[in-house]
Amino acid sequence: MLSRTADHLFWMSRYTERAGDMPQAFAGMTHQLRAALVMSSPKHAKRASAFGV
Repeated sequence: MLSRTADHLFWMSRYTERAGDMPQAFAGMTHQLRAALVMSSPKHAKRASAFGV
């Protein structure tokens, strides 16, 4: 039973660590999206900035 609890704690900490990395990954993707929109058209860049991207 102790090893099962240790296993559950290990995987819970792994998932928690991965969940902490998600906001950074999302910020990077939105930055790339905004850069692509600015390069494609200034009109699209205005719309993106209106939505906070």
